[in-house]
Amino acid sequence: MCAAVAALSSRFESAVNLATPIAKYVRRRAMGQLARWLNGGRIEIAVSGIANVPQEGPVLLVARHYHHLYDGVALYQTLPRELHFLVTLDWAQSRWIRYCMEAVTRLAEWPVVLRPDALTSGADGVRPQKDSVFRESDIAAYQRRALRDAVQLLVDGKVLLIFPEGYPNIDPNYTPKKTRDEFLPFNAGFAVIAGAAAKALGRHIPIVPVGLSYVEGERWLAQVNFGRAFYAGDFPSRKQFVTRVEQEVQALSK
Repeated sequence: MCAAVAALSSRFESAVNLATPIAKYVRRRAMGQLARWLNGGRIEIAVSGIANVPQEGPVLLVARHYHHLYDGVALYQTLPRELHFLVTLDWAQSRWIRYCMEAVTRLAEWPVVLRPDALTSGADGVRPQKDSVFRESDIAAYQRRALRDAVQLLVDGKVLLIFPEGYPNIDPNYTPKKTRDEFLPFNAGFAVIAGAAAKALGRHIPIVPVGLSYVEGERWLAQVNFGRAFYAGDFPSRKQFVTRVEQEVQALSK
């Protein structure tokens, strides 16, 4: 599967400019098919507040991160617009997986970051992602490229989704969360991206909070709640802005 996706991505990028209408159509269809395949009937999705997401123009979605796989599947199948995720690959434990996933993210136009706390050693001298093929020296370059790519998506009028907690509650790899109900403090990176995009566009962009909750069973029920849009310019400081968005995401996830 990984080899086939990587090969397809390489050929597609070589043959078609990713910015053309044909490329956009093919990419959206391919990602939609992938989301349905990953779902495989394992989750049912309920949605509220979808009207809060603008039908056109740049949008930054800020969501709770609960499940490493189901969150993305539910959100991708919910939105009528093409969705781009800010993702991390620091969990990759082989160069082949890294190559494959980087090919997929290029094809999907998903910015890639590396979590500093996943690649640096704690007080006990142990790194959370101890088998990662990435190193601390890779972090800065990936962060710069992710900021550039994320801002460009918004400048181009697209929808970008970010999980500011950084880690899900359920993950086959490392997560610092200890319980199913836990929330981590929001990283302010989404506010930095929103600010840079606003500066480039000359206007503030809508930031839509997204709550996620699940009822577990043989077939999970995913509840996706979209809140009203916030604008960074309505807050006196970045800290207050991040805190307000975080509070709203938590409220929408209950």
